[in-house]
Amino acid sequence: MSLQSVILSLLSGIPDTAVRTDIASTIYFLRDAFLTGRIPLDTLKSELTSIVNTILDITHPELLPDEKKKKVSMLVDQLVKAIQMDTLRLRTLSKFSQFGRSESFPM
Repeated sequence: MSLQSVILSLLSGIPDTAVRTDIASTIYFLRDAFLTGRIPLDTLKSELTSIVNTILDITHPELLPDEKKKKVSMLVDQLVKAIQMDTLRLRTLSKFSQFGRSESFPM
């Protein structure tokens, strides 16, 4: 699942467009910080856990603590995998965009 899809599904229960935009921007900021190496994976997971916890408090207040913990863990795992795939794609594009059209790729 793409990062955009995971974010959209996470935000589906929030009606306020401004709040949705702020949350999505924050997740993309964390993705960019991870991509550039400014934050390690454990910090990324911790920050995403905090965000997802807050979102579930708003969208699913009826969840029991154990249910909420499982759902948070599942959603954070989906976000992390999507971010890792996204950064892999961006790093690969960056790596190969260094070469001009007439240059050959290193072997």
